[in-house]
Amino acid sequence: MKYNCSKIDFEKALSLSERFIGKNTTLPILSHLLLKAEKDILKISATNLEYAIEIKLPSKVTHEGSVAIPARIAASFVQSLPNEEIFFESKGGHLYLKTPSREACVQGLPVDDFPLIPSIHQIVTITIPANELKQGLEKVLPAVALSEFKPELTGIFFNASPTALYLAATDTFRLAESVYVLPSQKIKESFSFLLPARTAQEVIRALTNESEVEIHIGDNQILFKLPSVQITSRLIEGAFPEYTQIIPKNFEFSCIVSRDEVIRAVRAASVFASKLQDVVLSFQGKNVHITSSNQDIGNYKITLPIAASGKPKEVSFNHRYFLDGLQALGGNELFIGINNEHSPVLIRDKEDTSFVYVLMPIRVT
Repeated sequence: MKYNCSKIDFEKALSLSERFIGKNTTLPILSHLLLKAEKDILKISATNLEYAIEIKLPSKVTHEGSVAIPARIAASFVQSLPNEEIFFESKGGHLYLKTPSREACVQGLPVDDFPLIPSIHQIVTITIPANELKQGLEKVLPAVALSEFKPELTGIFFNASPTALYLAATDTFRLAESVYVLPSQKIKESFSFLLPARTAQEVIRALTNESEVEIHIGDNQILFKLPSVQITSRLIEGAFPEYTQIIPKNFEFSCIVSRDEVIRAVRAASVFASKLQDVVLSFQGKNVHITSSNQDIGNYKITLPIAASGKPKEVSFNHRYFLDGLQALGGNELFIGINNEHSPVLIRDKEDTSFVYVLMPIRVT
C-alpha cells in the first residue's frame, strides 16, 4: 500500500475515527484502525463491536492495500506534525509515514484480525436534512438517562409517522421531544427504534457541513450514511415508555418570559443552591421571583417581568435540569405552563412548538 494525502484531512479523520475504538484488552485489534487504500480513496475504519465508523478520504493512491495500526499512536503522531503533505507506505504489516522533514514507522497487527463491519439488511430508509437531525439530537440528548438500570432510557427514541419524525428522551426527571415535519411522501410506513446515546453523540460530531443524511434501519442495527462518513450501530432492545400522556396540554398558570434573562438568573441562583441543587420560581402577578438558599453559603433572589395568565404558582427545579431545557430552546422568549408544584411543567419556545421540555418539580420539605 502506498499513498499520500493532506495532513489536515488525515488528522480530522483520525480524530473522529479514534472515538470508535474498543478498550477490550483481550482483543487488541479493536484499538486499531483499518486503513485501506483503493481507487484514489483511503478508507479508515474503526469499531468496538457496538458501533463502527468508515471514513472516505481523497488520496493519491499509487499502490492499493491495507494495514491495521494503533489508533492513539497514529493520532498523536500526526497531530504533532507540521501542516505538510504526508506520504504513506505499508511494508510487512507496518505503516511508514513521511513528510519532507520527518518520518516514522508504526507497527501494525494482521489485517485479517480486524472484524468485519456488518452490512445493514435494511427494513426502511429515510433521508432528512443533516442540520435537522443534528439539532434534534442535540436538543433531546441531555434528557437521556445515565444509569443502565433501565436500558430503554439510555438512548434516544426515534418514532416516524408518514408526516413527522419524533425524537424523544427521558430519565424520568425530565422529558425532551423534538419534532421534524417530513415533506410529503417521505415515509410510507411508520417505524420506531432506540438509538444508544453514545452513537447519537458520534453522529452529532460527524454531521458537519453535509446537506442530507440517509438513515438505513435494519433488524436491530442502523446505518447513518453521509457522502464521506458511514456510522453503523446496534440498537437498544426494549420498549420506550408511552410518554405522550405525560406532556401536559392545559395549565392552571402560564407565562411568557425572556429566555436569556431566565438563563442568567438560574446560573446565578445555582451558586447558592442547596444540596438538592434546587432553585425556586415564585410566579406572582407580573413577576417571577427566582431564589435559592444554602445555609453554608448564603442566599440569592432576582425578580424578572413576565406576561402571565392564571393563579400564582411556586415550583422548585433542579437547576441543572432546568438549564438543560432552557439552553436547548432557540427563541428569545419562552413559554412556561404549570398546574401545581407536584405536576410536570412544560417549557417551550413562545412561537416554535417543534421542541418541548417537560420537567418534574423537586419536592422541597
